Amino acid sequence: MGRASVTLQPWDHSAMALIEQRVASNERAPTADDLYEVTGAAHATTVNIIKRLERAGLIQVERYQRERRITVTATGKSTAPVKTKAPHWRTRPRPASMPSVSVSYVQQRAVRKRHEETVGEMFAKAARAEGLSVQDFIAELVWAGWQARGEA
Repeated sequence: MGRASVTLQPWDHSAMALIEQRVASNERAPTADDLYEVTGAAHATTVNIIKRLERAGLIQVERYQRERRITVTATGKSTAPVKTKAPHWRTRPRPASMPSVSVSYVQQRAVRKRHEETVGEMFAKAARAEGLSVQDFIAELVWAGWQARGEA
């Protein structure tokens, strides 16, 4: 992919340096908070920084539900693999019949199990065992369920 005619801002160079550092040390791609710390740009602007670096042809981004993986175009090397590969909601068409249940709804309607363990607590325990947040864990469950439903 050739480089587009994009004018980079000073904070773009700082962000690119952070990305290259993360790639070199095989760490995960920087979050909006990480980019904010390095650039001082508003969180909303950090999204534009990544998009501008993409348009300039400096990076390629794989977006997932909670994380991203960035490849530096010049070297072909990438940040560490993501933990959760559920696709980002913007990159996949959402079926009209796909349910969306909030964690608070699950907690309110929790079915009591032995020792008064709620469904929410069960999700939290299972998520911790997987090294995920409750939201990521539920997203993975929903995504796997819809994939299995489509295969059936």
